[in-house]
Amino acid sequence: MELSYKQRWELGLLVVLSVVVAAAAVTAGRFDLVSANRAGVMYDKSYSQAAFPGGANEWIEGDWAVKPEGLTLTAGQSGTLTIRVENDQEGRLVAFLYGRANRGLHSYVMVSEDGHIFREVARDVSLDAERVHLTSSVGHGEVTWFRLQWDMDQTFPVGAPATLSRMRVVVLGPPFTIPNLPIASLLIMGPALAYVLRSLIRPSGALSYGLAVLCGLAALTEALAGWKIGENPQQWWELVILSRERAGYLMVPYVVLLVLLGWHARAGRGSSPLERALPFFALGGVLAWGGSTRLGALAEVAWSRLDPDVVNYLLLAEGMSSPYDTGSREPLWVWVIKGWFGLVGNSPLNLRYLTVILSLLLLMLAYKLFRDYTGSTLLGILVAWLLSVNPYLVSLSLRGLREEAYLISVLCLFYFVFVHNGKMSFRNQAVGLALSGAAAQLLRFNSYMFVLPLWVVWTWRQGAGRFKACTLSLAFIIIVSVPHLVHNYQQFGDPLYSMNVHFVWARNIEFVMLKDIGCDGCPTREEMEVNSTPGPSLGAFEYLFGLHSVQEVMSRTAQGYLDLYLRPTDLFETQTGTQSRIAYAFYLLGLGLILFNQYRVVLAVIVLLANAIPFVMTLGFDQRLAIQTAPFVTFILAYGLWWSFERVTHLSHALGASARAIRHSTEYGFWHILNTGTRRKVRFPFVRGKLDTGEAAWHARTRGGE
Repeated sequence: MELSYKQRWELGLLVVLSVVVAAAAVTAGRFDLVSANRAGVMYDKSYSQAAFPGGANEWIEGDWAVKPEGLTLTAGQSGTLTIRVENDQEGRLVAFLYGRANRGLHSYVMVSEDGHIFREVARDVSLDAERVHLTSSVGHGEVTWFRLQWDMDQTFPVGAPATLSRMRVVVLGPPFTIPNLPIASLLIMGPALAYVLRSLIRPSGALSYGLAVLCGLAALTEALAGWKIGENPQQWWELVILSRERAGYLMVPYVVLLVLLGWHARAGRGSSPLERALPFFALGGVLAWGGSTRLGALAEVAWSRLDPDVVNYLLLAEGMSSPYDTGSREPLWVWVIKGWFGLVGNSPLNLRYLTVILSLLLLMLAYKLFRDYTGSTLLGILVAWLLSVNPYLVSLSLRGLREEAYLISVLCLFYFVFVHNGKMSFRNQAVGLALSGAAAQLLRFNSYMFVLPLWVVWTWRQGAGRFKACTLSLAFIIIVSVPHLVHNYQQFGDPLYSMNVHFVWARNIEFVMLKDIGCDGCPTREEMEVNSTPGPSLGAFEYLFGLHSVQEVMSRTAQGYLDLYLRPTDLFETQTGTQSRIAYAFYLLGLGLILFNQYRVVLAVIVLLANAIPFVMTLGFDQRLAIQTAPFVTFILAYGLWWSFERVTHLSHALGASARAIRHSTEYGFWHILNTGTRRKVRFPFVRGKLDTGEAAWHARTRGGE
């Protein structure tokens, strides 16, 4: 059944009205996500024996005694603590002091713009986290020097010593808000979903039904605002609470409508265009929830500092003089940052927005990949939903790193190699493989470890007659990679430096910082505090087998695989988003099924992507090193869930059909007794085919008996 002209007109009108209502609600701030964290931490340290002496930007002088509870002074003693704070954020600079005072303590808080001339801003400050405002004295300079001076009076020799246990310096900004556009989109998708559902049940009145749902969602939004905030609100905190709860309230009616549409679509086998709209609405719900979750988390970390790796990317993008002038980093992410900043402006928040957008694009791509790969829309939705709620992927999407872009390139490469839907020409496959393979290579240069094997598989599937044409894809990947090799050689003397430097770092961390035994060419701990990658260069083979025995490599690799993919550990949670025993059981079920069906190639791809990562993960390195396998591990979990759901629904349908057949047979038998008035035994046929076939057989049998 195609949409009629009237239905298209009504649906278009409903969408336009929904867009107007959603835009008005967003403009009125009804969908603002408000940060519960207004402070960007510039300095935060608890003073103890473990924290002494001071770091690179702090100086401790005088008679301070370092105790487990902090820095202490007794009668007649004095001391100063000076720190240097780099402030790259807008807001008020505020200091908080924690500790225990003494009646003879005289304290002075001073600030300076140059580290030489200090001005007093407060004295005898309480050590119960009293605010000390610094901005009025030093302005909004990028560097501020903060000095705390304590003098203990000799006239009060009795009593506990004065103790400074902790000091925090923060930038206190206004409440940070982000419009929650993903949840606001439910005001558009919800009425459209209601219209489609009503059209399937009874075409008449579908527009009225959609308008009623729109009015209900709008009224719910306003009711939440009035109920939670009231007439005299303490705006900030109440808005924080409301912005966190609104998403759940609006998702509930949408999910209910979606389940009803799914039930009707399953009964109708997706034969109607309206029924085939189910995947669109389901994916829209996944993106709405995933986007809301990510923006809510972004509101909390928008004030925080970027990772050192991200800062390095920003500096490279700013100072890049040629496309491959990217230091020791692969060039593609630097290009993306430079292009994005040229489009929207240079700021850390804009970079976080970019990775959030890429994270949502990753969800869409995961849905399309696994839907086309397996032919199951539900399985594709399950994978996208599991990825959307993975806590680690949510937090990772806020950091401005390259991982989302890398995952997208990996999924694209898998799609062009293994998905065969008959609609993609050889030329499109070749172009797609070349672009995705080059992207993966220029994001992580060790990607050739799986790009080359996948290219070989794809070429073999195309047949010998297309071998020369297939080599063009590989040639493109090589051509765009060679300039990076030349740059590495010219600047560092090693063509593979951007890859090998990570093994140098792993060697130094393992043998200097963790094992504390050193190695040939390893730096000292003092040198590591300045630079973590000094020492002779080495590759993966030298790191694995030159510094470790074969037995250690095998045992640690096996341990890494167990922790990442076979046991419900913290590392397993980064891959699947959960350590739940129930989810783990479904994962093992999916793993066993995939091992013996046509999707076992996913397991081989996981091994290729993992490479040496399981070995190094046993050292407690950053979990994002192994995140490239997360979509495929999530697919295994989703497959176990999907297979179980299909078997349960198939069984329920079979039992329902049998029950209906028996009921109809019983009814025919009793009607025959009543009509003939006989008490003879009646045989009730069991209907194995269609019910009308059973009825015909019954009537034929009863007529023959008469």
